[in-house]
Amino acid sequence: MRKFAVIGAGNAGSTLAAHLKLLGQEVSIYDVVESQLAPIIKNDNTVNLTGNIEVSGPAKIDLVTMDLAEAIAGAELIICTTPAHVHKFVAKDLAGCAQSGQILMLNPGRTGGVLEVRKVLQEQNCQADILVVESQSILYACRREEATIKVFGVKNRIPCAGQPEAEINRFFEIIQTVFPQFVPAEHGIWTTSLDNIGMLFHPTPTIMNLGRMESGLVFDYYIDGFSPTIAHMVEKLDAERLQVAAAIGIKLPTVVEWLETNYNAVGDDLYQALQNNDSYRGIRAPVLKGREAKLGLRYVIEDVPSGLVPFSELGKKFGVPTPAMDTIINLANILFETDFRAKGRNLAQLGLDTMTVEDIRKL
Repeated sequence: MRKFAVIGAGNAGSTLAAHLKLLGQEVSIYDVVESQLAPIIKNDNTVNLTGNIEVSGPAKIDLVTMDLAEAIAGAELIICTTPAHVHKFVAKDLAGCAQSGQILMLNPGRTGGVLEVRKVLQEQNCQADILVVESQSILYACRREEATIKVFGVKNRIPCAGQPEAEINRFFEIIQTVFPQFVPAEHGIWTTSLDNIGMLFHPTPTIMNLGRMESGLVFDYYIDGFSPTIAHMVEKLDAERLQVAAAIGIKLPTVVEWLETNYNAVGDDLYQALQNNDSYRGIRAPVLKGREAKLGLRYVIEDVPSGLVPFSELGKKFGVPTPAMDTIINLANILFETDFRAKGRNLAQLGLDTMTVEDIRKL
């Protein structure tokens, strides 16, 4: 039995903690938001795992806490499931309480997660020697209601990479004992960072469906929310993503190929593949009450600054135009009344602004 600490008690974090516990591991779960933990504490620290998953039932978590140092004490692997736009704040908190030899996994890292977190740890003068790893995606399609989780599907394969790269085998020796789906990324952190599917599936359909969400209409996010036109727009973003990756020297699967690999969902185009993905069926879009409600939508406030912004910035660095991405970033800036380029993972935030293109490729 190993000890795992999960940071973030949302959909993914609660599912991961329950799954680990049902697999016989020692698990703690931490969140800075009391309301996220309250339903679990009220249910005697127990999460009920249901749905399309190989183990299910009630899972009593060993420790549920708002004390980060308490949560990670003695944990071999710390798994951060918070939205990527708060990774830098998690890193600041961890800098003062993490211990040498511990592994921090960003699940997922989105684009540039390892680079941003390692830079923050260095800036905070963190004395602990920590291996920082990022996964390309989360393991589940899931939703939590109070202390009950429904899993709609589990992915087949998730690449992971980290730095220092020479220590990455320590991570796989731990994670693959419970989750063999997590596998080494072919091209290190550029595979995990550039194969960012969340930035494709989240900001564009969310922005283009805001009217439906604000009207109170209940609909399946990935099925009804991806009309043929919206899916076509996402394919435009995907083409730009692949061009940026190619400029860095990485060949990645298209988003349609990704759906087939991870969910066995096939189609002639993205629209058809999504309609054929049973693992996404039943995942509802948010219902928004009032104009301000949208400001909490993770699908924009996470995936624009942690996905579209670094891709657009890398595109400029490598001479690859990204007009579709820039359009969505600009719309998000206007609708969410913020500057995601300034506050997101720009090249300076990732420590890439003074590097040459060849130096960036070597990462």
